[in-house]
Amino acid sequence: MQEHCGYPQNRVRTVCPKNGKVCKPVPQITVTTLIKPEHSSCLIAMPYSFCDAPDCDVVYVSASGEQVITKNQLQVRVGIKETEDPIPLCYCFDFDRKAIWNDIRSTGQTDIPRVISERVKAGECRCEFTNPRGRCCLGDIYQAVKQAQT
Repeated sequence: MQEHCGYPQNRVRTVCPKNGKVCKPVPQITVTTLIKPEHSSCLIAMPYSFCDAPDCDVVYVSASGEQVITKNQLQVRVGIKETEDPIPLCYCFDFDRKAIWNDIRSTGQTDIPRVISERVKAGECRCEFTNPRGRCCLGDIYQAVKQAQT
């Protein structure tokens, strides 16, 4: 199987067995890095996908569908699956939803997206190791900014 930017190519779509929604591929290193040590020996050597349904406690599903990893099996809180602050958004630079909302409430704007962008351009990010989605957080950051502005 060929890989591109850490993501396996030509994969069969993985579906979350709990909610039936299609999951998104995630780099293997993300799962391996974020799973709690006591669960790591149970990992199956195959690709995993990320379930981004907010109301589902499943985070990762193996390509075969044989294994699911739930949020309580991870070392970090999964922002999209959390309802109480602090809701993590940027795992590399430790920004959460509350920081964005506080900035916008107090000043009408936030510099957080710019700060993250600059640090990403400087090569300081480690998204595939820190973010449960295994990718850059800027989409989540911009969505949080938009929500805070409404």
